[in-house]
Amino acid sequence: MATLSSSTSSQGFHFTVSTTITIPDTLDISHSRLHVVYDLDPHVYADLYELAQRPGYSSFLWGTSDLEKPVSAVPSNNSVLLLTADTSRLVAPANITLDVPLHARYGRPVASRTTDAFYRITLEKPLGFLTSDLHHSIGIPEPLGSYASLAGWPSNISALISDATAADRLQVTIPVGVLDDLAWVDVGTAVVMLTMFFYLAHASLRTVKRLSRKTSTKTE
Repeated sequence: MATLSSSTSSQGFHFTVSTTITIPDTLDISHSRLHVVYDLDPHVYADLYELAQRPGYSSFLWGTSDLEKPVSAVPSNNSVLLLTADTSRLVAPANITLDVPLHARYGRPVASRTTDAFYRITLEKPLGFLTSDLHHSIGIPEPLGSYASLAGWPSNISALISDATAADRLQVTIPVGVLDDLAWVDVGTAVVMLTMFFYLAHASLRTVKRLSRKTSTKTE
């Protein structure tokens, strides 16, 4: 029986979910396609343009794909990301690892610094399965039942891949702003804008004077 295990590594708003699928020599994967599905919390999004540059798998997303919106501006329901791995050169026994880059949306700010300025989000564990046009279909396994109605969802599921780390949680920590800092942000923004205004005005005057001197020199 094939198994999978998943882990996360993060840095600020960017993190990676790594899923390793172990395929034993007793499993016939010829004429099969390997899929892994990720149920993404609204705080998290996948950049399809970035995923398209990753070798080894193709991707499809159901749900919000807008990369710029904060979490307060997107629907509260999860997005679903499906990866289909390239198994054309895979010979069992084998391990295949899918590294999925994900990003955090800007979260709702907390009221003050007396509250932790971050959210700790627990991600759904990825689910793996095989599909095949030749092997016997096992129908729709219960863990995949909520996805079966999605347009374009794979059919002819031949095996569900068990999670070897089912008891482990996938957690990410997302930093957020503090409302108490808003006044300082406004002041800082105003100072930067004024500084840039005077700098551009000064640079423009210097340019005008330099061009005027060149014109006068040519005239003489």
